[in-house]
Amino acid sequence: MENTPQQQLDLIAQMIKTAQRRFYDDSPFYILWGSTVMIASLVQYVLLLNHNEYNAIGWAILIPTAILLQLIFIRKQQKQATSKTHIEQVLNHMWFAFGISLFIVLINANKLQLNTYPIVLCLYAISTYISGSALKINAFIVGSIICWIAAVIAFFVSFETQLLLLAAGVLFAYLIPGILLRKLEKEAA
Repeated sequence: MENTPQQQLDLIAQMIKTAQRRFYDDSPFYILWGSTVMIASLVQYVLLLNHNEYNAIGWAILIPTAILLQLIFIRKQQKQATSKTHIEQVLNHMWFAFGISLFIVLINANKLQLNTYPIVLCLYAISTYISGSALKINAFIVGSIICWIAAVIAFFVSFETQLLLLAAGVLFAYLIPGILLRKLEKEAA
């Protein structure tokens, strides 16, 4: 027996709702990485203004700490794992591709020089736009647009100003949507 077009649409809508509910569980990742990158950017900005030669210390401390916390979050999620919808699987692959692309950009920062953070902002924009579009979460779409605007501006400003644009980008693309997701998760519980 074949499904009617309406039944097929209902099934797709249900898959999106299921993926959205599970996506709420990922709010700690957005809050973690949004706050980590924002704080590290602002710390480096302040240290650069004060001509501190150890201006990258925030990155050196916060990124490994955030990676460790992410591994803890992932382990906790895996204990509660259920089967994933097709949308969730596609988004997981997209985030994996984002991570690899970000790693490649960052290890080549010396070659990219002042183009590094504009490219990073574009990667943030792409990943949050796809997630927001797939799950119909407007906060991510708005955040991605802000990242794209910041990326365009970042190509024309100093490194110090790029740090502020990076902080603003993750604030709007990760931190605020992550907090909103967390709120929705608590309301759904």
